[in-house]
Amino acid sequence: MGHTVLATPLGDVALHRLGTPATGAPRTPVLLLHANPGDSRDYGAVAAGLAAEREVFALDWPGYGRSTVTAPHSVTPEGLADVAERALDAIAREGAPRVHVVGSSVGGWVAVRLAERRPAQVAGIVLVDPAGFTRLTPLTRWFCRAVMGRPSRAGRLVAPLARAYLGRLRTSSARATYERARGVGAGAGRLAVHCALWRAFAAPGFGLTGVLPGIVPPVLLLWGRRDPLLPALTDGRRARRSLPPGATYATLPAAHEAYNERPDLFLARVRPFLTG
Repeated sequence: MGHTVLATPLGDVALHRLGTPATGAPRTPVLLLHANPGDSRDYGAVAAGLAAEREVFALDWPGYGRSTVTAPHSVTPEGLADVAERALDAIAREGAPRVHVVGSSVGGWVAVRLAERRPAQVAGIVLVDPAGFTRLTPLTRWFCRAVMGRPSRAGRLVAPLARAYLGRLRTSSARATYERARGVGAGAGRLAVHCALWRAFAAPGFGLTGVLPGIVPPVLLLWGRRDPLLPALTDGRRARRSLPPGATYATLPAAHEAYNERPDLFLARVRPFLTG
């Protein structure tokens, strides 16, 4: 356990090593990318299960966890993708030229961008209710920009929204994730990052519908059937229709973060994919 600091234009970003295989030869490592808000600890319920077979790394996005942020109002998904590319390079310097990437929500959006930009380094991607498939309408643009993108409003809504998308808080990891989300409104820097990303979700070029079909690395798409934020019947359906040939899709009885709410089912789907 430990972390490396990566210098980026957005701040000093923490790349955590969450675990190494207990026995046997190391397999292709996995890089975990969390949602907004959150940090690497959100994967606490599944990190040990993944680390039983391979090295596990996780990023804290700028302004979250142990990462600093220089200009919180300027953080964008594209900026997060640049940070994640630096993480791939750091992992490669440790002797792992290829990495599986697991991304949740905006982390899923970044995982797709990594597979698009660095197909030789990305062995496969696991997308957990990824952002980028919401239909942009006047209502969704208003919600992203004027509600969740405005600190005076978002500060009051972060906690209740997290309580909804985390589902039943059935695990200690989910409860801890919720408590961290409750604290986002109290930190000006973290709240500014949270709002900047929400505003970026309304940008015309944010969608993934036209990008995902061209992805070369293997893809596993997981969607929570009870996700109130990115519903399976709308966003999940559009994502499934956009999958490249040979991709795998499954729904899980969970809300937005199945790895938090149902780590057993999450691992049952993800571990065979990573091994295969």
